Amino acid sequence: MSVSIIDSFPIPFCQPIRNFRSKGLGDYANVGYNATKGQYFYGCKCHALVSESGYVIDYTITPASMADSSMTEEVLSQFGTPTVLGDMGYLGQSLHDRLELKGIDLMTPVRKNMKQKKILFPNFSKRRKVIERVFSFLTNLGAERCKSRSPQGFQLKLEMIPFSVFFTVKIS
Repeated sequence: MSVSIIDSFPIPFCQPIRNFRSKGLGDYANVGYNATKGQYFYGCKCHALVSESGYVIDYTITPASMADSSMTEEVLSQFGTPTVLGDMGYLGQSLHDRLELKGIDLMTPVRKNMKQKKILFPNFSKRRKVIERVFSFLTNLGAERCKSRSPQGFQLKLEMIPFSVFFTVKIS
């Protein structure tokens, strides 16, 4: 069974104290909320689709305020697999219904007050750790530290990170 994992991570452009003074990528970036750290940030979000083996299949960059569920269909449009694992940010019956029409089964954890049954997917949280490892690796390579002032520079930085990984592995 082919399974992929979808999630997003924040790319802050400045410290939270400077959220409303920052002008980096002003037309594209804005203020969003990082639930993991419990703080607002100025920047963008990277929505990524990752294979079970840890390869980034596809990604898209959005303003920080964009909800995870609103970008799901775009990320899955070209490289979607029959089964996709998501987190609580991808809950929503309408999203599940739209993806089901396209032949994609989106598996998410359920809230306690939901009528839906618990997830029957084996090792759900263990499989979701793959994308967290990928995001941790990208963060260690500088994906969350953005000094770019133009959209082209920002995209170049994001494209150079996987290239540098490939180049480092190839030489070793």
